[in-house]
Amino acid sequence: MKRGVKTLICGVIFLAAALVAPFLFIFPLLLQHQNENQFKVPGTIQVTVEKPGRYYLWNDFRTVYNGQSFNRSEQIPDGLNIRIGDSDGRALNFVGDTSISSTRDDSAKNSVGYVEIEHPGKVTVQVSGNAEERIFSFSKSRLLKVFLFAIGGFGASVIFGLMGLGLIIWGIIKLARKKA
Repeated sequence: MKRGVKTLICGVIFLAAALVAPFLFIFPLLLQHQNENQFKVPGTIQVTVEKPGRYYLWNDFRTVYNGQSFNRSEQIPDGLNIRIGDSDGRALNFVGDTSISSTRDDSAKNSVGYVEIEHPGKVTVQVSGNAEERIFSFSKSRLLKVFLFAIGGFGASVIFGLMGLGLIIWGIIKLARKKA
């Protein structure tokens, strides 16, 4: 094999890796099924929180719950009362935030709001009011994790791309020197 061809081949392999790297970082997150504590609203659920962080209350407006399909409005009805309390019964500060939505397979949801939980333990989520039965869920935020994995995938892509371009240029220089 001519001098420089192996370097060119390595450069092309690194360029291909630059295209694939972001998917290798993000794909596992997409396959990971997060444990979401779904419950019927109006209703109450008690959840064990293992790690401190931001936990979201979601309106699962299109979902299947215990074998029954639900397809409701994306908007939550007026008059719902939301109370989230810790294991001592103290109300946590619920912040309304409807800015996040998520679609996966045939399910769709949007955020209702969140609470910051500082200590692990039991948390009670209570939603009351006169509304048509629907499904809500309560889960830890994954936004930071997804963001960090996206940045990691982009960073790996840039590194592999620059290495690939460098190897290709070096391989071309080796081929040109041999001919000269």
